[in-house]
Amino acid sequence: MNLFINIISIAGPLIFAACLFALKNITTEIKIGLWIICALLLIFDLYLIIKEKKNKEEKFKREELYNRLYERQELFDRNLPGTVTEVLERNPLLKKSFRSGQKHEKEYEFEEAIKVYEKCLHDLSIPEEDKIGFNILIGNCYYFLSKLNQAEKHFKESLNTLKRAENKIAKLPAKSTALGNIGNIYHNLGKPDEALEYYQQALEINRKLGYEQGAAHNLNNIGTLYNEFGKYDEALKCQEEALEISKKFKDEQAIANSLTNIGIIYTDSGKSEEALKLFQEALEINKKNKYQEGIANVFNNIGLAHSSLKKTDQALDYYQKALKINKKIGYKEGTATNLGNIGLIHITLGKSEEALKYYQEALEVFIHMNAESRIEILLKLIKIIEEEKKEK
Repeated sequence: MNLFINIISIAGPLIFAACLFALKNITTEIKIGLWIICALLLIFDLYLIIKEKKNKEEKFKREELYNRLYERQELFDRNLPGTVTEVLERNPLLKKSFRSGQKHEKEYEFEEAIKVYEKCLHDLSIPEEDKIGFNILIGNCYYFLSKLNQAEKHFKESLNTLKRAENKIAKLPAKSTALGNIGNIYHNLGKPDEALEYYQQALEINRKLGYEQGAAHNLNNIGTLYNEFGKYDEALKCQEEALEISKKFKDEQAIANSLTNIGIIYTDSGKSEEALKLFQEALEINKKNKYQEGIANVFNNIGLAHSSLKKTDQALDYYQKALKINKKIGYKEGTATNLGNIGLIHITLGKSEEALKYYQEALEVFIHMNAESRIEILLKLIKIIEEEKKEK
């Protein structure tokens, strides 16, 4: 419609000016005067069109920045394959430490869990191969704490130890876990192609081993990436295959994760109402199992679905619920994501002052996480909002 109006506003004065040539009952002076008026109208219309275009470009740039913080929190599976945990449970030297660390993790006391696991790494009486699992456990804890460099270091150390292991076949489940977790780091860093490569390596190992539950986890991650690439059919195929495997083993947490991921695909492909049904199903499972990360993750996604339906009040309510949980359990990635989403809702509602508060809080979290790319985005957003305040 705007294009049609713009064409008329330019074409009108030009047509009128051309018609003046055919008129013989008015003087040349009057024609010149009318031509000048047409020219002025044309210049003014062009000015308005250029200004409108510039405003749209500036608005698009702002929205692009806002939307880059309008995100989902990543749900990270810290479960180790059964073959790895069995080794740690059987060894009397490791059993007590393993159980102690697991207890700290369950209470979201990740710093304490790291201390327990690191004692095992430095214990000379423990065989080097048995330290593979502890390196992965420590990496998992650092990942939750958003200390990605330390997490990657421990995951790669587990892979290095695996290369030196005598029975490499027995250690393959641990290798697939480490590869998948490194993929999560690359995904978190905004390097989806590298992440996909690691996920596919992990999936290949798990399929060769016949470790279906591990394969389901890899399929979840691969499906998430395909969804981000806009390959909805491929994403859905991966998530549905993962869901079937999880149902086969009656793994409720994995079932909830797959339902959530399928809901995300529906939201992104414009089927938000269908997505909300799946999110509700996943939420009930997570509440039953008291899985706080999962509950927060579903709340955040329900918020995104409501936002896509233009139900900003409902979206804001669910983001706030997710934020409360993530702050309680100390999940910085989730906290920062929720703050960014709440900030965008306030921008949508025209409450830039409120948005600024949430963006500044999110900035503090990103600085703590050392997330440089997001810090850069937030600083630009905060600058835009502050400049707009001065202009008012």
